[in-house]
Amino acid sequence: MWDAVKSMKNEGLVSLATFGSVFSSYVSFDKVKEAVLTFEVMDQYGCVRDIVALNTLISAICREGKTIDGLEFLSVAKSRIRPDLDSYAILLEGWEKEGNVSLAKTTFDEMVAEVGWDPANVPAYDSFLSTLIKGKDGVNEALKYIDILLQRKCYPGIKFFRDVLEDFQKVGNVRGAELIWKAMVEKVGIRPDTEMYNLMIELYCSKNYTDTAKKMLDEMVFTGAFPDMQSYKVLFHFLIKNRKLKDASVLFNEMVKNEFFPIKTDCIAAVKIFLDIGDPYVAVKVWKFMIENYDSDLDETGNLLINGLRDANMLPEAVKYAEDMIERGIKVTSATLSRLKHSLSREKKDGVYEELLRKWKSS
Repeated sequence: MWDAVKSMKNEGLVSLATFGSVFSSYVSFDKVKEAVLTFEVMDQYGCVRDIVALNTLISAICREGKTIDGLEFLSVAKSRIRPDLDSYAILLEGWEKEGNVSLAKTTFDEMVAEVGWDPANVPAYDSFLSTLIKGKDGVNEALKYIDILLQRKCYPGIKFFRDVLEDFQKVGNVRGAELIWKAMVEKVGIRPDTEMYNLMIELYCSKNYTDTAKKMLDEMVFTGAFPDMQSYKVLFHFLIKNRKLKDASVLFNEMVKNEFFPIKTDCIAAVKIFLDIGDPYVAVKVWKFMIENYDSDLDETGNLLINGLRDANMLPEAVKYAEDMIERGIKVTSATLSRLKHSLSREKKDGVYEELLRKWKSS
């Protein structure tokens, strides 16, 4: 490796990127000491040992999960090269990845003492808060430091906010998500985007708080975010699953109007449930949507609808949709036909059945 570096030096090609590669190679083979020694001889190859070079080495060390070595190196090197915001942001990102709350606090305190409070230091603040929140009493610790930052006119960024919501959504921590949401929106003034609203909607739905999820959906447009397919899909799925069918019916209409079409599996479940509760009109509405937008795996739901209409004493409608299915090439089963025959015979409408049978046989 060094032969190549010497050759590059002779050709005037050595740069900081060259040494960055050397640092990374040594650290990846657990040779941090050699990486530090390389830093010490950089100037012999025409590269300045400045803060950029120092941060390049710290970054190489922390990327390999050796943040403690990066901290020790900085504690020695800072007597010669003054650390900057990036130096501490790199270390705090390392502690975030390693989940070391105690040393993150130590590094944060040192950062404040060395470089002070700076509104531009958002990456460092984000990493620090993200580390805190994973520790003991993490939410309260993070909220405490958010208040401290605000007192100093410094603010965490959207990365922290988004990462926390993702983590809380995965573990189902509704309370933690609500507290952070309130702090970041009301105190910091961050406007959540659609993806972040979706995380909250999914979190609420997963805990069966569909009413609160619906409020989040309605709130979005007033904050500059707009529901997308994911917003509607998640909420509709859980409204159907939890049999909040009045809300599901309203949301279905809104989805179709806005061209955010429900997925087929949720439509199938909706048809079945609306028939089960004796609301065939909404079931028919969902079925009409299905046949207009899906062209496969419709047989079972179609037969379910026909039988449901028949059971709801809507025999003319049952015949109508059976005929429509036949014309569309959707299979009407012999069992469904048999049930229709029985009902039509009872109503003395054998001719209607004969015509239906003729169409069925010729299809």
